[in-house]
Amino acid sequence: MNHFDEMTASLYLDGQLERTQATDVRAHIGECSECRALLTALENESKWLSASLREKDPVPGRFAAPEDAKSLPWGWITALGFAAGGAFTVWTGMVEPFQRQLNQAGMTGGNLMTMLFFSSTLWRGWSSLLNFLGYFSAAALAMLLVVLLQRYWRRGATVGIVLAGLALMLAAVPQPAGAAEVYKAKPGHPNYLLTAGQTVNTDLIVFADSVHIDGTVNGDLIAFGNTIEVAGHVTGDVIGWGNHVRITGQVDGNLRSGAGAVFIGGKVGKNVSAWTGAVEIARGGEIGGSLTSGAGEFLIEGKVGRDFMAFGGTTTIDGTIGGNVQLRSGELQIDQTANIAGYTKYVGDHPPVVETGAKLGSPVEFTLHSRAPNYRTWRYYWHRAEFWGAAFVFGLVLVLLLPGFVAEGTRASQKFLPSLGIGVVALIATPIIAIIVCFTVVGIGVSIATLMIYAIAIYAAQIFVATWLGNALMGHSEGTGGALGRLAVGLLIIQVLQMIPEHVGDIVCFVVILWGLGAIAIASFRYLKPSVAAAA
Repeated sequence: MNHFDEMTASLYLDGQLERTQATDVRAHIGECSECRALLTALENESKWLSASLREKDPVPGRFAAPEDAKSLPWGWITALGFAAGGAFTVWTGMVEPFQRQLNQAGMTGGNLMTMLFFSSTLWRGWSSLLNFLGYFSAAALAMLLVVLLQRYWRRGATVGIVLAGLALMLAAVPQPAGAAEVYKAKPGHPNYLLTAGQTVNTDLIVFADSVHIDGTVNGDLIAFGNTIEVAGHVTGDVIGWGNHVRITGQVDGNLRSGAGAVFIGGKVGKNVSAWTGAVEIARGGEIGGSLTSGAGEFLIEGKVGRDFMAFGGTTTIDGTIGGNVQLRSGELQIDQTANIAGYTKYVGDHPPVVETGAKLGSPVEFTLHSRAPNYRTWRYYWHRAEFWGAAFVFGLVLVLLLPGFVAEGTRASQKFLPSLGIGVVALIATPIIAIIVCFTVVGIGVSIATLMIYAIAIYAAQIFVATWLGNALMGHSEGTGGALGRLAVGLLIIQVLQMIPEHVGDIVCFVVILWGLGAIAIASFRYLKPSVAAAA
């Protein structure tokens, strides 16, 4: 008889074979050790299976027990609390007062966007670029909400929240603007002149070494040049970027300028916003609205119809101000022919000098500017705690969205001297390159985007240094929770070091920025460098 198979052995064990076949199998088992081993194995397997089926509790206790309630995520709650407190402080202490001052100066949201993006007429691609950025931001926000809400909140309201946020973002997308007349200087013709009697019945954009307006512009004037002078009439706003901006004619709208010096000897119907080296309002010069400026030197001999809000080095008021004065300056002098209708609040390094005969609505409220932090007030420590919370929330977002990049940046932070050297180069070279690119019209969008990323990188530098400090003290951790704990400890150490007086804290802050910028540059190169597959 040949060896029998497993089926025959199973039937034999169950007693289902005929008597003749069972006798043959029994006789074969006595002679064949291999079949006898197979029969023994099947018999043991049958016993184990029967025993498992007779168990009273077939499911292990750890699976049958109800799931324990998870503990509250105190770290997340604390971080969100700090974030909420920081957002409230930033809004009430910085954004809201600044927005109120802008509104008082007549600089509404639309005017602010006009100043920043030049009414979308500086470059015809601005409208497409802004639309793309709006849709891209909306899509990124929607994807972030989907990921977070699907992970932590699986309910039907998720779809409604995401769609509502997407709708709000799409509603804020800017609309394309109209056309304008554009003049660009050519070789042999570096200057632009609009002679008296000539009229431009649309917005005028000029790129030239010297821009001189003697005629009439029925719209906005946007000018880039070394010298910009308006001796004629502009019915809209004037946005001038150059070395010298002079208004000796009439501007019905606002004046927005970034220049080496701004001179107003004519009339500006609305408001003036100037970020420049010097601002002079000559006798006979007039501003119908408010003057909001940052400059090294102010000389006001003419008339400002409403408020004067500024910060600078030296300020001399010898004219008329129809509203209030809010000033932060190194020195303030109010001459005898000055006339200020409202109050005067002055924060400076030296007491104000008020000559006899000056007419003031109220005495000058002087506050000595102290550059050292006040360690005796609880507000200082509360603000430090808010700074820590804001940095932790920012690092939390980076760890969740870009864990690989954060890990690469942390590894790059281990090399202090190379990171510090590369950080010095990045800190100095990036704005220079952005300014050089900005001189080309096509590169303006690239330049602005580069400067925004540059500012974010400066703030993010502390995240990588803090994570490295946490790893150095507590050891390396692979999990997200461990990385966040080490980030929190590192940020706390940096905040404490920055509180050291006698400029030690400032030096620590500067070193952290250089160190972190270098780590970001190294990590960006490694993270974005395409990997080459090894040859088979």
